Amino acid sequence: MKQAFHIFKKDVRYLRYEIAMTLLAATAFIFTGLRHAIMASNAIPNQGIAWSALLIFLPITWWFLISRVVQAESPTSRKQFWLTRPYEWKSLLGAKVLFIALFVNIPLLVADVVIIQAFGFSPVREIAGLVWTQVLFTLACVLPAAALSSIARGIGSLITAILLGALGLLAYLIFAPWLHTGSSWFELEWVREYYVLLVVGAAALTIILWQYSGRKTAASRALAVIAALAIWTGFSFLPWTTAFALQTQLSERRIDPSVIHIGLDLDRKWLGRVYSNVENQMVIDLPLQITGVPAGTELKANGLTAVLLAPDGQVGHCQDSPPAGIDSEAGVISLQATASNEFYAKVKDLPIRLRGTLFFTLFGNKQATDIPLEKRTVPVPGVGECAAGAHFFLCNSAFRDLSNLVSVRTFQISATRSRLPRRASYSPFPADLRIDPIDQFFAPQFGSVSAIVVETVRPLAYLRRDFEIDNVRLGDFEMQRLSKTSPK
Repeated sequence: MKQAFHIFKKDVRYLRYEIAMTLLAATAFIFTGLRHAIMASNAIPNQGIAWSALLIFLPITWWFLISRVVQAESPTSRKQFWLTRPYEWKSLLGAKVLFIALFVNIPLLVADVVIIQAFGFSPVREIAGLVWTQVLFTLACVLPAAALSSIARGIGSLITAILLGALGLLAYLIFAPWLHTGSSWFELEWVREYYVLLVVGAAALTIILWQYSGRKTAASRALAVIAALAIWTGFSFLPWTTAFALQTQLSERRIDPSVIHIGLDLDRKWLGRVYSNVENQMVIDLPLQITGVPAGTELKANGLTAVLLAPDGQVGHCQDSPPAGIDSEAGVISLQATASNEFYAKVKDLPIRLRGTLFFTLFGNKQATDIPLEKRTVPVPGVGECAAGAHFFLCNSAFRDLSNLVSVRTFQISATRSRLPRRASYSPFPADLRIDPIDQFFAPQFGSVSAIVVETVRPLAYLRRDFEIDNVRLGDFEMQRLSKTSPK
């Protein structure tokens, strides 16, 4: 312990200017957050160039400081001074951990406490979010920075490695559409994010221990490459259905999905259509009717898989996979899929069978909260702190993105309803991976508003339901050949 503290004091003296730069950036982060909290009370949205710049500059200062303190005694070289002294590797590693915790993790924790308190949140009540933010920050930033710094020969090599990683990510984003990967999973995106964080954290921690205990640089670099390949493979090819199966284990209630019945919505048959897109495929868009939803709950469709069965037994696999196979716009749930021109031409006038699986969430426990038009914040369950005036509506959420599972009713001459324009995350954890501790929604109200009510619901069960629909004639829904994505 004494030796670790000795090394720590040496690092503080050696890196005093870098420490000052990092703490100055953290102070600017706190000051800007406080300014936004004051502006938010006056119904000004939480945006600004300075804030956006800090969200980029802060991670850069953290990475730079971590790389400097790690490479002060580089684990890659056999000519380092510390190797000729009676330094225990555990003491050396302990000194680096103490340094990073004191000058990187704790300033972020203090900043989060000050900022959320300025926005009206109690740090005691938000302790779970504060702690989990530190866990995510360590996995996503601290451990990777320390691991890469421990296997790089110097700052130049580290920058080169980061640039190569950035180029690889850019290439992935460019070619992902052709690989049929990289599409958003919306509510289940947290599963892929945590997969990446677990791989990164495990690999980084292993590399750090290898480097300090035995300077296994070649093996550590190989592990870094393997981890990068594992991240790319898992993020690209992990099945969405597997993620949903994991989500079902987090259901609050056990509900028998057999009570749900799925068929074509004959009353809205006119909404169905089949047309050709720019890729010369047939797009199938059919309205579904879902009945048997338990009382006191509402259904949100998350994804759908489907196949078309011709009378002669030929199978037409719809080429879209969940969650792309479903659309819930305007309260109408529709099956959306694509099929080859050849298969469609063969079966369009025949009675076919549509076999599929609907993945959905049941929400309940609705709560309504009146928001007084007094510009003071009111706690809203499942959202955070909300305020309203005659011409604006504002909500703040700590550590989590605001959910689109919230309905906002505004009363003027008549009541109107809208949803917060966000995608909800089904993550069971108390914080999302983000630097800004506050997520804010601001909406101006056009015309004088007499009252605002916020309605919230909570997910109760994540379910899947297999279904079959007989005697479907796709030709009945055919439209003039056009492209849904073509300009008007």
